[in-house]
Amino acid sequence: MSRRAESKVLQGVQIDGLALLKIIKHCNENKGESVSGQLLGLNVEGKLEVTNSFPGLPAEEKTDPDAFLDAMMKLLKQVNVDNNSVGWYQSAYGGEWIENDIIRTQYNFQSSIPESVVLVYDPYTTTKGNLAVKTYRLNPDFMKFYKTKDFSHINFAKHRIDSSDIFEEIPMKVHNSHLIHAFLYELQEKDTFSCEFDRLDLTSDTLFRRNLSIMSTSIDELLQDQNKFSYNQRQVQRLKQQQQQQRQKMEAKLANGETADDETTSVRRNIPYLPRMDAYLVAHKITHYSKKLRTMIGQSMTKMFEVDALCREQTAPSL
Repeated sequence: MSRRAESKVLQGVQIDGLALLKIIKHCNENKGESVSGQLLGLNVEGKLEVTNSFPGLPAEEKTDPDAFLDAMMKLLKQVNVDNNSVGWYQSAYGGEWIENDIIRTQYNFQSSIPESVVLVYDPYTTTKGNLAVKTYRLNPDFMKFYKTKDFSHINFAKHRIDSSDIFEEIPMKVHNSHLIHAFLYELQEKDTFSCEFDRLDLTSDTLFRRNLSIMSTSIDELLQDQNKFSYNQRQVQRLKQQQQQQRQKMEAKLANGETADDETTSVRRNIPYLPRMDAYLVAHKITHYSKKLRTMIGQSMTKMFEVDALCREQTAPSL
């Protein structure tokens, strides 16, 4: 069975703890910058096992990326390390990663490696106490749509693509060896590493304001794009009216036995449609941050009720 046939359904991603630590180290060393790298592993019966990773070239490096990748794969093969590419990872400072370049890169990966995924790691959110790492891949229907390279609203409607149909999240879990699990259990027993009350910390105001700011900016961008689209639609209607007038003139000339000139076909050919990919990405970003904010609020409300219950129990008079 071919790789393309066996990887139609990707059930989940399992990443080795050491590979994830390499990704975290690379992103933390370049905080505030967008960095990326390769994921290596194997697709085993619908479960993508990521066993290794390595960073990509810095943005200022002038070396050919393909030549660098080939050289790294050869070196990994020489030392008997997994050298099968299964995707790539991308840092997302503050969760901002939904961009055209991400879609283009992931489309190229999925076209050549159907089971490939993009792992998104947010170092800023992780510093607030939550490991912010998720894996995504492009929706199969969106892959077919993107292949046409026609991003007009007509083609979006033709393929029935909604803003929520761009990326799909793949369930991910971290796998560690038994020795690491034993070490973590030993640390858990030590009082110096106790973090029971840290779980009751409410959501960081800075993180909450940042997510609100990004969503507010995205809403403004969507409104501006809607105004551009409305203006473009008025232009299209005006050109269609001109086209109708030219068609009537052509029919009149043909009825009188005259030959039609090229003026009619020029209007018919040049009806511009505004690309709608940016608008759909902004809408997808708004949905993404709305879900994040809803999750943050839900967690904060739960912690508030727990803290309130603990305070009542402590202040209640003993019988």
